[in-house]
Amino acid sequence: MNITIITTGRADYGLLYPLIKELIHSDYFGLNLVATGTHLSPLHGKTIELIQQDGLEVTDTIEMTMKSDSENAICNSIAIGLTGFSSLFQKRQPDLVIVLGDRYELWSICIAAVVHKIPIVHLYGGESTLGLIDDPVRHSVTKMSTFHFASIEAYAKRIIQMGENPNRVYVVGALGTDNIKNMCLMDIREISEYTSVDFGQKNVALLTYHPVTLDDYTLAGHQAQEILSSLIQTNLFTLITMPNADTGGNAIYQIIEMYSQKYPDRFRFVKSLGQQGYLSAMKYAKLMIGNSSSGIIESASFKLPVINIGDRQGGRFKPANVIDCVCSKEAIMGALNKALSEDFTRSILNIENPYGDGKAAKRIVNILKDIDFADKSALIKKGFYDMDFPEQFKV
Repeated sequence: MNITIITTGRADYGLLYPLIKELIHSDYFGLNLVATGTHLSPLHGKTIELIQQDGLEVTDTIEMTMKSDSENAICNSIAIGLTGFSSLFQKRQPDLVIVLGDRYELWSICIAAVVHKIPIVHLYGGESTLGLIDDPVRHSVTKMSTFHFASIEAYAKRIIQMGENPNRVYVVGALGTDNIKNMCLMDIREISEYTSVDFGQKNVALLTYHPVTLDDYTLAGHQAQEILSSLIQTNLFTLITMPNADTGGNAIYQIIEMYSQKYPDRFRFVKSLGQQGYLSAMKYAKLMIGNSSSGIIESASFKLPVINIGDRQGGRFKPANVIDCVCSKEAIMGALNKALSEDFTRSILNIENPYGDGKAAKRIVNILKDIDFADKSALIKKGFYDMDFPEQFKV
């Protein structure tokens, strides 16, 4: 069976990695791995090289050129990607396409797959990020998809609420927990050498802050400045990773560059740590700050205090180690004081990660093996699952 997995950037690749490895080790599936989006961008670290360093073969690349992060540039990128993926599917004729998440690149992928009559597997629908364009992307991909893998039961119920058949909705846990359980993480000396940050001698904050795309994008730089000006008031050394290629991302990037150059003894900026480096940094950091989904999904496994800023992750279920605050210096300073307090760190010592047990990839592969893909036409004619509606409204 010929499966195509598509990765749009470092974030979804890190999550897809355990599933890719599980599919490779299975004799039942043939796998094509496609890289697109920021994987091909030098500005964002050209992270296709990380895939190759992991020993994985990228069978195809689809360029989605972005000359800027404006709305018009993103629309042009989607159009270019749609053309590219249509040609790819015409050439490869996959039996199934697997995508993860809510990036706008998924529109190009999934529209082309629907037109080419290729069933889509989507991870992870049913979630919500109130401050982002990602919500309509994610929910529309859910409606285009044939099979759905949710991280927790509450998200599976939302998928069904959108009219998807419960027989095609599966709760499997989050793939990010697979990496934590199965990946050999660096020790404190190795991560210190890898990042040029002494985790043994410094209290390290790990910062990842992405644009809040439904906000006025001109605010992005100011928001980044509020965060960095707060961190400079603490005794923390901050390791910063690259913002996403979203509207407003360049403004955040410029503020990070400015602070990193002005305060090299307080900030270290790296474009990409890779999955092993990123999780290793989480393991030894004093706290995490920003608005990355990793602060919601993976952090609890490390008992790591997290300050989640703004509403980019609004609507997601958050473990007890996450402190929400608005993006103002006063609020951030208050959250920092709470996160670094003995009372708070003691309160999260025994939390368990609600997002999984590290076996998501195995569950997904076992489920896929049990699905009959002989009649793809029957799979893509999925209908609409009606819930508790009055009989006269049912079709």
